[in-house]
Amino acid sequence: MKLSAFPRLVFLASIGILSGCAASGSRTAASYHPETEARVRVYWGSTAEFFFNTSCVPKHDPNRLTVSRLGFSSFVNKTVGMPVPSDAIAYFNEYIVPADQPLTVRAVMVAQVMIGTKIYAEKFPREASTFVPQHGHDYEIIVQPVNDDTQISARELVETDSIVSTKPFDITRTHVCQ
Repeated sequence: MKLSAFPRLVFLASIGILSGCAASGSRTAASYHPETEARVRVYWGSTAEFFFNTSCVPKHDPNRLTVSRLGFSSFVNKTVGMPVPSDAIAYFNEYIVPADQPLTVRAVMVAQVMIGTKIYAEKFPREASTFVPQHGHDYEIIVQPVNDDTQISARELVETDSIVSTKPFDITRTHVCQ
């Protein structure tokens, strides 16, 4: 059975479009100025927000930035060109942030738990931590549930001879501003 030219054209166009969608697994953002900025990667799995130039969580902050949220949009990495260590988790968002001033990260974890044949959502407490990113440095924020709590940790990326490694970076638990 011979295909007419139109269905073949539609078939080939569909392959091209789908190939383009498959290749677009990441989006790159704005330019980076290492003399005044730092870069921060947040891994998928929590809902997380950044609060800039504060070492506590403001009660009302119109400038807060949601940097991670559960959902299908999280399966497209948003990158700003940070090096990726070999133990990186598949899905993440990267941001350029002002350096040499406090950055507060607030996050909450929601995990699915199966009890018997039913799936329940277990929501962990919302937590916040703060650190001061240094200009020209790259950091990763990792949010995970630990002993019925939300734990926020940070690590700094170090690139030596094209090999990317990580080292722990101090991040301090904080609270709502008074």
